[in-house]
Amino acid sequence: MTERDQRPSRQKTEWTRPDLEGEGLIDLDALQGNAEAQSTTRQLTGVWAKIFAGVAIVSSLFHFYTAGYQPMAAMEQRPIHLAFMLFLGFLIYPAGKAPRRGSPPIWDVALAVVGAVTAYYLAHNYLDIVMRGGFPTQTDIVMGTVFCLVILEAARRTIGMFLVVLSLVFLGYLAFGPYLPGVLAHGGFSYERIIRQMYMSTEGVFGVAVGVSATYVYLFILFGAFLQKSGTTTFFTNLAFAAAGHTPGGPAKVGILASGMMGMIQGSSAANVASTGVFTIPLMKRLGFKGYFAAAVEAVASCGGQFLPPVMGASAFIMAEYLQMPYAVIALGAILPAVLYYAAVYLQVHLRAKKLAMEGLPRDRLPKVKAVIRSRGHLVLPIFVLIGMLLFGFTPLFAAFFSILSVVVISATHRETRMSFADIIDALVLGARNTISTAIACASVGFIVGAVALSGIGLLLTQSIIGFAGDNLLLALLLAAAASLFLSFGLPTTSVYIITATLVAPSLVQMGVPPLVAHLFCYYWGGVSSITPPVALAAYVGAGIANASVMKSGFTAMRLGMAAYIVPFVFVYWPSLVLWQDADPLRLMAAIACGAVTVVCMACVGERYLFRRLGAVKLALLSSCVILVMLSSAVANVAAIAIVAAIVAFEFRASRRGAVGAAAR
Repeated sequence: MTERDQRPSRQKTEWTRPDLEGEGLIDLDALQGNAEAQSTTRQLTGVWAKIFAGVAIVSSLFHFYTAGYQPMAAMEQRPIHLAFMLFLGFLIYPAGKAPRRGSPPIWDVALAVVGAVTAYYLAHNYLDIVMRGGFPTQTDIVMGTVFCLVILEAARRTIGMFLVVLSLVFLGYLAFGPYLPGVLAHGGFSYERIIRQMYMSTEGVFGVAVGVSATYVYLFILFGAFLQKSGTTTFFTNLAFAAAGHTPGGPAKVGILASGMMGMIQGSSAANVASTGVFTIPLMKRLGFKGYFAAAVEAVASCGGQFLPPVMGASAFIMAEYLQMPYAVIALGAILPAVLYYAAVYLQVHLRAKKLAMEGLPRDRLPKVKAVIRSRGHLVLPIFVLIGMLLFGFTPLFAAFFSILSVVVISATHRETRMSFADIIDALVLGARNTISTAIACASVGFIVGAVALSGIGLLLTQSIIGFAGDNLLLALLLAAAASLFLSFGLPTTSVYIITATLVAPSLVQMGVPPLVAHLFCYYWGGVSSITPPVALAAYVGAGIANASVMKSGFTAMRLGMAAYIVPFVFVYWPSLVLWQDADPLRLMAAIACGAVTVVCMACVGERYLFRRLGAVKLALLSSCVILVMLSSAVANVAAIAIVAAIVAFEFRASRRGAVGAAAR
């Protein structure tokens, strides 16, 4: 059977609940079925499961307490944060690829204890180290050496070899500088100096990356865990079903909307696929989409969560720190590019569904918007609490603290959504568990950031990009895009931003690109590593759920997500899309029009379809319009808009004539 021949069935299906037909909720447990993402972690049992849960609860309470009540000094809180994460990480991440079930082996327990002890040693001796001016003792050097080795092993287990190799390259650069050729050479640093930089300062492992992980990242992941346990995920999914389930390709559009709504809080592409994909991917397959396409849709939709305010995978807060800008400026500036991204993905999925003559789900088998909002609409209020507090100037930590409390309070206003004590405990454990990989990645990124700060190689990379590009902004953008993509393969969102902001963004700023625009450009190009083969993690998680080809899912996601590759170029040439709060109204309207043209062109070229299949000439014209909207010439911009409008009008009229002729025959 071909994909075109697959049609959604109108019969009563097993994913509906008879008592809720047409007005209640989709039975997500039935949709989930056996479609679970393959876990890479060890499933603890017995006493070790209890130990893990106990430590995870203490960890979440510690971070919750220090966020909302008693802040701690950086070199006290950050080591304690990593002590928790290393202990928990070695318990559930096995040394090999195959996950095991049961108790951790003795060597993993030993690594968990050693990691926690070497991290906590720094917090315990913090005042003594300060009193001696930061100069290390022999014990400090030994503890620092063991700590760095443990961090690298933890990163290998949780993230993979790419970040470990990258970290070792930068560490090696510090040690072997005198032996390097040309401009790469430097005077070199002693072993003691390197350990001191990485272990005993806030410019190495315990730098900005771990500082953000210990505060913003942990609290917002914990907030997401409370939302999940309160049933907010179910609310988002059912709301998406009610809004888009009946339209052509409805299940795919449900995946886009649900993943976008969850992703704006969660912000991790792979985690978002794992949480919402188990519902949306099986349904897309049942309604006629191929498995690889369903996996790609979910991956691309989840990837967009990194770019969508208010949280942006916690990168919005790091960006505010780097750029010394108010959080509200960062969040508001990211809105229009994210809207363009999702509009392009949504339109492309719609065109694919129309091309394959796919129908939506029957309206009488879907929940109604009013019913969904009436039953669980109150669960979205904590998100408005979060956004409101952030926009009114409260610190992100304070906002996250009260937002978590509001989840418990607001969910309790309805009996069916009230969180039990067990739900709260599960949320505390889930928050700690979901933070482990990000925290360890941030720690490993600290080696790179520390090496850049100590050696000044970041300035060298910036000068290299500028020197190679000369005065050609497009060439500089292409080099920055390639560097951002390569440096971000396999990394979580926060690490992606920190690396690109440190190594790549400064070159664009020196080329005259506004700082916020330059940082968003690199962030987008780093973020798309999650849907770009060969390391398209989000697509691979989706492929596991869909039981589809990994590489085919990855390349399909790359095609569906072409907006993420092109939109950054659009907002560099039209900075009003990011800096719209201070933009001239006419300039802003022109920028939005050109952005809309780009969205239409990308979707049509991606599917080679509008109202009917498009020929080569029209595809070439639409592709050229993407280039025309980026030119500084008003004539070129107007020409692009006119060409797209003419093609849309011509194709619409032709398709209507064809439909009338077919009906007459």
